[in-house]
Order: sequence, then structure tokens, then C-alpha cells
Amino acid sequence: MILLIGLLVVTGVVWSMGSQEEGLKDGVYFGKAQGFAGDVGVDVTISGGKIAEIAVRPHEETPFIADPAIETLVKNIIASQNPEVDVVSGATYTSKAVIAAVKQAVQKAEGFKDGVYTGSAEGFGGTLTVEVTVAQGSITKVAVLDNSETPFIAESAIKELPEAIVANQSWEVDVVSGATVTSKAIMAAVEAALTN
Repeated sequence: MILLIGLLVVTGVVWSMGSQEEGLKDGVYFGKAQGFAGDVGVDVTISGGKIAEIAVRPHEETPFIADPAIETLVKNIIASQNPEVDVVSGATYTSKAVIAAVKQAVQKAEGFKDGVYTGSAEGFGGTLTVEVTVAQGSITKVAVLDNSETPFIAESAIKELPEAIVANQSWEVDVVSGATVTSKAIMAAVEAALTN
């Protein structure tokens, strides 16, 4: 009987540890997606492994259309604990942007799976490809494998962006002045590598 109780306790502890590791990590995570008039950014607060709060940053969407839709979406996402909710009629673009931004933030809260991933995006001179290494759930290396960017313009972005992405553990970093298109391509390629 004692052996059976001990086995049940150990099984329960292992199960709860496994479920915590697979759940959302507490913290505040940023996500961004293209809306009707510009980018829509969200800060998603995870507490106790659940979506506790969603704050939509100042945006360029039409206020009288977007604001009520955003309020409805935030309530629905928190209630369902899932960004996959219905769009609000009359505010489709804004709805899709909020949903995509929350999905992106939640994906960051889930953490990254260990492995080596490649992703591509269009830069100034053509396709730019990166290789992203993830170890113990963290981004440990970002390398630009192939690009057709203008060397003397893109060089600083190709050097600085991978370091910034590793330091911030996010592809959402500041662009390098003078190499905006290349910077955005590196970020988009890293996002593609980690999310596709």
C-alpha cells in the first residue's frame, strides 16, 4: 500500500513538472502584425501559465472602428485562453492583426524547440537565408548563410542583427540605421525559421 501511494505521488510530481515545462512561461511577450493602417503591437502577460492580460500598444488603426473590436478580441482571447477567436465584423484587418500578434507573443511564451532551423525572406538584393540554432529552449546562434545584399551597406546589419537577436531572444529588435531593408529581412527570416 505504501509503495502504491509513493508511486502515485512520484507520478503526480513528474506529470506536473512535465505540464509546466510544456505550458506557457510566465512573463510579458511582445507580438506584432500588419493591420489596416500599419503595425499593431501587443504585450501579452502570461501569469501562472495562462494569458492574464493583453495590452494593445498605440496604433494607426481607425479608432472608432478598431477600438471596440480590439476590446472584444482581448476579452475573447483571455476568456478562451486561445488566440484563435472569430474576427470582429467590420474590423477584419484589425482583428486579424491582433490575433496574429497575440499568436506570435504566445509562441514566444511557449519557448523554442531545440534544433537548427533555416528561414528566408526577401532583402534589398534578393532572398536572404539564415540559420538559427536553438539549445535548451534559447536562441544560441543566428548566422546569415546566403544573401545578395550590397556588401558595404548590409555588412553592419549582417554583423549586428544576429547578435541582437540572440541577446534579446527575439527577432523583434531595432533595425540598423542605413540598412533597414536588410535588417527587416534578417528579422523576417529568423521569424520564418522559428515559426514555420
